[in-house]
Amino acid sequence: SYHEIKRIDSINTLIPASNSTFSLFTIKFRNSTPGTSEPALTVPSSSCYLVQVETGDLGDVYKIRVSCDDVPGFKGWHLKSFHLQELHTKQELKFECNCWFVLKREDKELVKEFPAVTEDRKILPVYKYFVSVHIGDRWGAETFANVYLTLYGKRGDTGVRKLHKSLTKGRKFQRNKVDSFLLEAVSLSHLQKVVIGHDGEGYGAGMYLKMVTVKESQDSDKEWVFPLWNWLDTHLGLYETVCEIVTV
Repeated sequence: SYHEIKRIDSINTLIPASNSTFSLFTIKFRNSTPGTSEPALTVPSSSCYLVQVETGDLGDVYKIRVSCDDVPGFKGWHLKSFHLQELHTKQELKFECNCWFVLKREDKELVKEFPAVTEDRKILPVYKYFVSVHIGDRWGAETFANVYLTLYGKRGDTGVRKLHKSLTKGRKFQRNKVDSFLLEAVSLSHLQKVVIGHDGEGYGAGMYLKMVTVKESQDSDKEWVFPLWNWLDTHLGLYETVCEIVTV
C-alpha cells in the first residue's frame, strides 16, 4: 500500500548535499493523484539544509523530481539524499539520491527522479527510457529549435524534459533522421501518451515529425509507438508547435 500523507499543511525537508556552485535549485513533489498541483520548493544550496514549506494535500507521495537550471557559471551539484516529514503526523519519507546534476558528465541531465523509500512498500524502479524521435523525409522537415518532451503513463509523468544529447551521431532533428535519447524517470507503468514540441527558435523552426517510439530500456523488446506524420509548425499541418500523441 502507498505511504499516505494526507492534508499536509507544512513539511520539513532535510537536504544533505555537497557544496554547490550555484545559488538555487527546485524540488517538485509528485503524488499518485492525477491533476494535483506540484508545489515547487526553491531553497539556497548548502551542505545540509532544513526547510519548512506550506502545501496542499499531496496525496500518496511516491517520488520526487529534482531539477537544476543550466545558468551561466553552473559547474554542477551533488545531492546525497532528501528527507520529507509531515509535521502533524510525523510521517516520514526518505529519498536516496547520491547523484550529480551536471551537463558535462556522461548522462547530461539536469532533471532526475527518485522513488520514496518506505518499509511498507516495494521501491519503484528507475528506468532510463529509450526515446526515439523520427523526423520525416520532407523538404524543410528538420529543425534547429530546442525540442521538449513529456512521457505520460498509468503512474504519472516525467515532467517536461529538454532533449539535450542525441545518442545518434550528427546534428539533431535533421530530415529523415532518427535521434535517440535516454530519459531517466521512476517507472511510469504502461505508457499512454507523449507531449512533444519545440520553442520555435531559429529560421524555419517547424519540423515534420513521423513518430516517437519509446522503450523502457535500450535493450527492451517492448516498444510503444506514438505516430503523428504531421508538421509541428505555426504555418503548416497542425498550426501548432506542441502536440499530444496517444500510443497505438
